[in-house]
Amino acid sequence: MQEFDIYFRGEIVPDADPATVRREVARLFKVQEDAVDRLFDGQPVRVKKAIDVDTASRYRALFRDAGALLQIVPSGEPAPPAVTPPASDDAGMSLAEPGAIIDHTPPPPPAEIDTSALSALPPNSGSLEDCKVDKAPRPIPDISHLQIVDS
Repeated sequence: MQEFDIYFRGEIVPDADPATVRREVARLFKVQEDAVDRLFDGQPVRVKKAIDVDTASRYRALFRDAGALLQIVPSGEPAPPAVTPPASDDAGMSLAEPGAIIDHTPPPPPAEIDTSALSALPPNSGSLEDCKVDKAPRPIPDISHLQIVDS
């Protein structure tokens, strides 16, 4: 039976309220709310060691219900890498107006393709006969031994 280690890195479910998640994670870890900041610094904290897959699934569900995400790795493997904690504000970012050009990189130059050796036929003058692939007809199987039976 394979065993797993569970780590918490301070990640929260998208669109979850960070304050509510912190309160719920503090409740799950049984720590004071003011001490929960250490859990949300992005460093992996091992929650459980060497547990079975059913127990790992229960822990994942508990944390997801609280709005937090867990990392489950096979026991004995290294801890997952640290994550950068989310910024508490928008860090000076804003949305552009609809239709605004946000990429001012100049377009690449047009491709220089030599088409001097090509020619075109007048409309409706060609045929697809040269594209036709002749296939040998398939033999029809002998079905004379089959019968239709009314049930």
